[in-house]
Amino acid sequence: MITIISKLILFISFGLLVSCSYMPENKRPDSPHVDLSPRTAGSRYPSQRPELPHQRTEQRPLSQQKRFSGVLAAHNRIRAKYQLPPLRWSEKLAKYSQEWANRLGRGNHCQMYHRHGNVAFGENLYRSSAIIWTDGVREINPVTIKDVVKAWTDEERWYNYRNNRCQPGQQCGHFTQIIWKNTQEVGCAMTVCKDKSQTWVCSYNPPGNYIGLRPY
Repeated sequence: MITIISKLILFISFGLLVSCSYMPENKRPDSPHVDLSPRTAGSRYPSQRPELPHQRTEQRPLSQQKRFSGVLAAHNRIRAKYQLPPLRWSEKLAKYSQEWANRLGRGNHCQMYHRHGNVAFGENLYRSSAIIWTDGVREINPVTIKDVVKAWTDEERWYNYRNNRCQPGQQCGHFTQIIWKNTQEVGCAMTVCKDKSQTWVCSYNPPGNYIGLRPY
């Protein structure tokens, strides 16, 4: 879509954001937690620029420490609201998450599906498509770990503690995993794919979302 304003072209880009949550095998809650429909659709409106060409912006790679520097604060803020003990960062879980993120990053674009079989840890996934400009240039959507965790904790409004279910047609499994009382550790990773899409993985130990149990 191109809107002409004062003979300048405003380039409109779209980023598709999707998330889903994993629960241990044969321990799935009554209400569905996994929903691959788009959770959030965001648009970015860059400043007005003259006609082509689009100028590419330099994106410097972040260190792993800097990329995930806010992950504990983002998780523990919502846990504190429910008077739950804070999570600790786990390098073991971070490496475990990176292995799966790398698997999901094979091929031209990032995938988003959970490990199968007897999995020992809980898992939250999040995917973002690239920013695609009208001249075809792709850029990495500037997603942060705070954005990722916020997308998960925003599901709080869809969870009904009284009946321990998500609101019909909604998902809340990311949120319940984050506030699962017995969970003590978290480790996260992400990957960027050839088409500039990205997938984020957070793993949790012990896992949550057991059938018939409330998170706290």
